Amino acid sequence: MSSVSALLRDLEATMTRGSTDDRTQILARLTDLFLSTAAGMEEDQVSIFDVVIGRLSRAIEVRARIELSERLAPIPNAPSGVVRQLALDEIAVARPVLIASKRLTDQDLVAVSAAKGRDHMLAITERPDLGEPVTDFLILRGGRVVTHAVAANQTARFSRHGMGVLVMRAVQDDALQATLGSRSDIPAELLDQLLVAAKNSARRRLTATLEPSLAGAVDMAVERGAQAIVAEAQMSDGYAKINAALIEINRLHEAGQLDEAKLVEFAAAGALEHAMCAVAALAQLGLPATEQIILGTDRDAVLLVGRALGWSWETTRALIGLRKDLGKSEVAIERARQSFRTLNTTTAQRVLGFLRMRDAQP
Repeated sequence: MSSVSALLRDLEATMTRGSTDDRTQILARLTDLFLSTAAGMEEDQVSIFDVVIGRLSRAIEVRARIELSERLAPIPNAPSGVVRQLALDEIAVARPVLIASKRLTDQDLVAVSAAKGRDHMLAITERPDLGEPVTDFLILRGGRVVTHAVAANQTARFSRHGMGVLVMRAVQDDALQATLGSRSDIPAELLDQLLVAAKNSARRRLTATLEPSLAGAVDMAVERGAQAIVAEAQMSDGYAKINAALIEINRLHEAGQLDEAKLVEFAAAGALEHAMCAVAALAQLGLPATEQIILGTDRDAVLLVGRALGWSWETTRALIGLRKDLGKSEVAIERARQSFRTLNTTTAQRVLGFLRMRDAQP
């Protein structure tokens, strides 16, 4: 430790009296030195850089910490303490090491997930070869969006219990069914359960449709039920509003006049049916899926779609305003704004892809 102490003494003047720029420059030079010699270093040598870089990195700006994270993430023997420190930082800093650093153990990843929450969990779901302790925790604590993301990671490994929970949740989640259906590691008995759930979901979607022509695809009992639903819906005011909105949105879409600004106009005016139809057209989703995104129990869904399609916060805020449960709550709106600001575009686009896959299922 004497060499570490000597190096710290040499840096003490900069740490106590130097500016942030001075510290950033010293850190950059130290990182350059480490990267140029890392391949031949023993662990005790790496530990010296761990102490010094770790101390300096606590006293620099976010931009510099992001750069440090990006530079250390692909290094197999990066200073482990610094990597763990970066992984617990805000998501912009943590993301590179959470996705790529081999220095983070399963225990580290579980600890970060427990301490930091959804955004960090989503970054972890992008890691290759996730172990069972990590996937078990993400499924247990991550919520629907994280569950979908980890289920889509084809190199992730799942315990028997973890996979069982996924299949159980897929019974009521068509998008998760589609994601699990692409995996090759589902045990036979769970695969049978997944197939039953998929058949029931297909049947449920068919019987709920407003298209009478589809009723002939099921047996006579289901056909009669579907026709009754259609007849009742066609006489309702809700059907008339949706039908009128569909006609208007289709006209705008075909004329090339349907865009984000038009969507904001509908949402700001409280035109729920028009806004839903517009989102469906722009996001390439069906109306049932779009209704769940805007009004369903997963309040983050609209944030993900907005980020995936490159919409502004103002547009997404207008869609949230259509909800009766939190559309007028300033606390909920601010929480949503913070989540939207930190949401990763690539992850959001992956989730939107999952939703489109669900709609494509027969």
